[in-house]
Amino acid sequence: MTYRQKFFELKNLNNKYLNLTAIKTLLVDNGNYKDFFDLLNHFDDEIKDANKLNSQIEKITYGEPLQYVLGYAYFVNSNYIVTKDVLIPRQETEQLAVGVLTQIIKLFGKSPKITIIDIGTGSGILGIYLKEYFPKSRVICTDISDKCLKISEKNAKLHNVEVELRQGDMLAPIMDENNIDVIVSNPPYILDESTVDPQTLKYEPHLALFANPDTKYYEEILTSIDKQLLNDQKFIIAFEIGEDMKDRLTNIIESKYPNIMYRFEKDIYGKDRFLYIVKNEELTDALN
Repeated sequence: MTYRQKFFELKNLNNKYLNLTAIKTLLVDNGNYKDFFDLLNHFDDEIKDANKLNSQIEKITYGEPLQYVLGYAYFVNSNYIVTKDVLIPRQETEQLAVGVLTQIIKLFGKSPKITIIDIGTGSGILGIYLKEYFPKSRVICTDISDKCLKISEKNAKLHNVEVELRQGDMLAPIMDENNIDVIVSNPPYILDESTVDPQTLKYEPHLALFANPDTKYYEEILTSIDKQLLNDQKFIIAFEIGEDMKDRLTNIIESKYPNIMYRFEKDIYGKDRFLYIVKNEELTDALN
């Protein structure tokens, strides 16, 4: 069977999980083509591995996410290895990655030699992405799950970067550090299982999804950070957050960090999704 024949066969299945994007991605992956346009140039070629493709199709039609079936997911500008031990990266987390990148450049310049901590790193995407852009910087990726750190290690090798991997809960792995310049985290923040898509609930790791209360890990990070851990002059703390946390997180920030600069930003759907806390002693001195 050719890729052309398989393409139209799959389109006619009308399976809710096997949408057009999934079909194109599966066929491109099977033929090891650069993209769908490259596939079109080989549309009448015979399928290279029909058994593998049919196995993948069966899994997807029963609801397994495309990224887990393929073993990788696209994030910002390249692919990262994912398994059922780690969350599938979302657009919102891509926004966080780009947002943190922008904030670092504003505060520390385009080629800083700083220390960046990615708390609850999962597949390592945030820390590795930042290490690629700031190769002179030291990046530490932490996670409570050893399985996650093994995936992070594979992704670091895939992207040819060196990051430090440490196992432990929240701040525990970095309590021996000082002069940290950037902390970034996308911790669990879902309280109610009924608000989660059934496919996500079935296949993705609950450890990375749920928190009770939903602000649990933000409170833990923000109230437990010892000032000696952070750079005295400049630092950035950046979070992906739940859409209804703005007021509660504001109260925590203003009690822990009075007079500090912070702001919330919206995601592409117009929901409050990101929190940036920034200290810049130089700017504070200039304003006084």
